[in-house]
Amino acid sequence: MTTALVLAALFALLTWGLNRNHTPGPAGSRDVEDRDAVRVAAELRAREPEPVRPEVSARRAATVRLATGSR
Repeated sequence: MTTALVLAALFALLTWGLNRNHTPGPAGSRDVEDRDAVRVAAELRAREPEPVRPEVSARRAATVRLATGSR
């Protein structure tokens, strides 16, 4: 009888311990500012704009050579 009570207590503690690990989200306070998101947003705002490239049509960009034996 004592063995059954000890095994039941161990099973209950094991079940409680495993369920405790499945809490949603990180442990601790949740009102912390995300410094990485703030830093990335500041870096994106401070980034220099890329120079505007003139648009080139597909006909001007393609170099076509005839498939003949002479060059």
